[in-house]
Amino acid sequence: MVRHFLSPVVTKAVAASVVGCALLVLPTQARAQDPAVAGPSGALGQGFGAQGQLVISGELNAGFSKTNHAGWTASVQPAADYFVVPSISIGAAVTLLIGAEDRKGFGIGGRAGYNLNVTEHVGAWPIVGISYAKETGPFEGSATYLNLYAPILYHIVPHLFAGIGPFYNAKIAGTGEHNYGVRSVVGGWF
Repeated sequence: MVRHFLSPVVTKAVAASVVGCALLVLPTQARAQDPAVAGPSGALGQGFGAQGQLVISGELNAGFSKTNHAGWTASVQPAADYFVVPSISIGAAVTLLIGAEDRKGFGIGGRAGYNLNVTEHVGAWPIVGISYAKETGPFEGSATYLNLYAPILYHIVPHLFAGIGPFYNAKIAGTGEHNYGVRSVVGGWF
């Protein structure tokens, strides 16, 4: 029977992974801490996601597609969302699209989101919704979409954030196509 040994580099990497995982699951000593400071400056996400907040945001998507020689497209999506309970929002968005070869479009939709504050400045706000879109030009037609968007937000100062994340629009009905990519967002809340 021939026994094969792993290279020293692989052996060290496996050992480091095992030790790292063990350190993550070992219990640590708990200590009492002072209660968190109330208010936007001491809260995770600087207070974003509290019940009763109104969020006004704008999402931007720009791209170039070689499919069927479609050329460039750009869209802007202003939106308003309201946190009905802590971390859960409902809202609406309007989409305006322009592109090469006289491509124009309009869309409207409803959505719901869940806010997850990770640190004082960083959080995630995945959003799911349904929308209707109509286009003229080379892709003339209309469609209904299931929208998924998962931006990572950076809270610049209290009441102002910017973010970026992947999106996927799955066609439910109509003449449109599935589409996906990366979208940026800038917004504020009151």
